[in-house]
Amino acid sequence: MRFGIVAKLALLLALVGVLAAGLTGFYAYQTSRDLLVASAKNKLLTSTQVLARRILLTHEEISRNLQVLARHPSVVSVLQQPNEVEAQRLATLLALLMDAHPSYLQLRVISASDHGLEQVRVDRVGRVALRVRGDDLQEKGHYPYVAETLKLPAGAIYLSRITINHEGNAGAGLDQPTLQLAMPVMDVQGMAIGVVVVNIDLNGMFALLAADLPPVFKLFLANGEGDILVHPDSSKTFGFDKGRRTLVQDEFAPTLAVVEGKQDHVVFEAKTDGYAADPVVAAFIEQKIAVASTENRLVLGLAQPLGQVLEESQQLGKVILQIVAGLCLACVLLALLLARAWTRPLDAITRAAQRFANGQQPGELPLERQDEIGTLARSFHQMHYQINQQLADLQDNQEELEHLAQHDMLTDLPNRRLFQERLEQALAHARRYGSQVCLLFIDLDAFKSINDSLGHDVGDVVLKTMAERMQQMTREVDTVARLGGDEFVVLLGAPAPNDHLTVVADKLLQGLKAPIRVQSHTLHVTASIGISRFPQDGQTASEMLINADQAMYNAKLAGRDGFRFFSNPAA
Repeated sequence: MRFGIVAKLALLLALVGVLAAGLTGFYAYQTSRDLLVASAKNKLLTSTQVLARRILLTHEEISRNLQVLARHPSVVSVLQQPNEVEAQRLATLLALLMDAHPSYLQLRVISASDHGLEQVRVDRVGRVALRVRGDDLQEKGHYPYVAETLKLPAGAIYLSRITINHEGNAGAGLDQPTLQLAMPVMDVQGMAIGVVVVNIDLNGMFALLAADLPPVFKLFLANGEGDILVHPDSSKTFGFDKGRRTLVQDEFAPTLAVVEGKQDHVVFEAKTDGYAADPVVAAFIEQKIAVASTENRLVLGLAQPLGQVLEESQQLGKVILQIVAGLCLACVLLALLLARAWTRPLDAITRAAQRFANGQQPGELPLERQDEIGTLARSFHQMHYQINQQLADLQDNQEELEHLAQHDMLTDLPNRRLFQERLEQALAHARRYGSQVCLLFIDLDAFKSINDSLGHDVGDVVLKTMAERMQQMTREVDTVARLGGDEFVVLLGAPAPNDHLTVVADKLLQGLKAPIRVQSHTLHVTASIGISRFPQDGQTASEMLINADQAMYNAKLAGRDGFRFFSNPAA
């Protein structure tokens, strides 16, 4: 049987159409798979960072509770002059705190005297918080969470290592993963007279923190040496407590860089060893511990099954396969009549797929066609739109997280981290060009009395008002930041002579002391300002901050509501 040129051309065009459809499907599937994996990695890393932030917020909440207890009159009274009435009142308070925080296993008030004797102790028994009395109270002075905490200054937090609790009379926490947080209790002379200690249920705390994560996510936690503390398989946790070590870097080799401190995060696919049958996508980050502790950092990670990540890709692959099969059949049946008409749109789709695979815009597609090619083009266009939308959403989320990581949540001013970066940049510029850097350290006078007498809500209004005033009284090139509490700093964006610094400081003092109307109160809040300058008052960012802080304290000692230079203004 002889084939004419039309048949040959039709067959050739049909083959070209099949090839174009196949290439389009391949590029679309391969690109969507790669983008889905990349999107999953970004999502995992973002989720891990959010979880780390929630852990930090949980730690801050516990710290605030300990701070309240350490300053509570009942705690001080029980430690100085023990009596049953005050002890029972304090035990009731501790029990209420434990009812409000399910992850608290034990709350104790321990004396610095009598070998660290427990004065008041409340244990969790089931869901009930019960007071321990009499001979069941023990001497705990030899434990680090007592001995080390007594050495700390007022308001400082001690954090123990995360271990299995084998301490006698540990209540519900016995033989369970736990950690202790403690804070010293001071008398009016500033001497440590005892400590308040909270035992945290590690499994319970992480169960609460991970409750909002998708069920398929797997949570991992390791200490700074890589010992696994939290793992989906509980038999792999706390190996050092069982006479062996199970390390996260042995299970996931890429995490070695985080454990050794060479990287602050890693994102990878695990497809070998124990994960050969069920590969996962994982993200691990380093979580530093900034309080007094025998642990200096933790390694936190999340993993997601790779099959679940690629499920959408597989569904898309089936759709593409169906489209390609239909297109091939249409090419065979209609190539004789529509060969020329199909050549251009198929080429357009192929080029679009190639551009898409190369990260470029796909360009024009034959979306108006009502045949299989149009269906393929619209499916490709919809897929491209959805992937771009997902990437845009991820970018928005990333920008929001970056903003939260660099700004104070109350005042929306730059936080210590962002301010440190800008100060380092200003110092580098000043060293290169031989110019000056001017730093003003501002501390509100008697702010603690506002919080104590009127409450933190009023205090927050005062802090936000002061922040707004500082921004209004400074230039756009200046940086106003909140370091924490009632401490603010102003980094001038350009060198200024000493007489100008004096004018700026006086302007800030006058503007800040203006009356503040909060609820039914009219407050007059003053501030003390310390000024340091580069290069005469320090060569590094730390020296500049420390010296400005010292100058601020000199201003307070001089009567407050004033400012002081760290060194002679004429220098």
